[in-house]
Amino acid sequence: MDRDVLAQLYERYYQPALFYLLALCRDRHLAEDLVQEAFVRAYLSLPEDVPSFPYWLMRVCRNLLCDHRRKRRRHADGDPPERADGAPTERLLQREELIALYRAIARLSEDEQELLNLFYFARRPLSEIAQLTGMTPGAAKTRLYRARRHLRREMEESAQKARIYRQELEKERAKAVEKAQTEARAILDEA
Repeated sequence: MDRDVLAQLYERYYQPALFYLLALCRDRHLAEDLVQEAFVRAYLSLPEDVPSFPYWLMRVCRNLLCDHRRKRRRHADGDPPERADGAPTERLLQREELIALYRAIARLSEDEQELLNLFYFARRPLSEIAQLTGMTPGAAKTRLYRARRHLRREMEESAQKARIYRQELEKERAKAVEKAQTEARAILDEA
């Protein structure tokens, strides 16, 4: 593959591939490593007859992550795998709404996460998503619909919890203000 062509592909598809892997593994360093490895593989062995580079790249990224997880499971000493904290992802996404969306997606099953991330963040068409995941297009469409519905419920529950939390904070603040006012009155009455 020509280096100039690879550079153009890298510029165009690095970020969608990174977001896709970040959403699946929640580890920025691992996601960056895997995307880099995918582009190295593209440089070394991209078949000439690939109809869609983005599809091929997402497939390679997914396979690299599966390989990594398999190796990690094989070498694990029985401890559950640690989840990476969301700080790098939060800095990358920065906007509050996207962070809330990302967190809601992270609470879904891995299959649902993959479908939503391929469709929304990697912007892959349903036909490619079906091929990537080994589903029929109809099954992919149905599962994507269910994943969206599940995501909506997660977002609504999060919003409800946030409202309750804000109400509790407001009640505590009101109690603290009332207590301070009562103490101030008592001090003024004594004076």
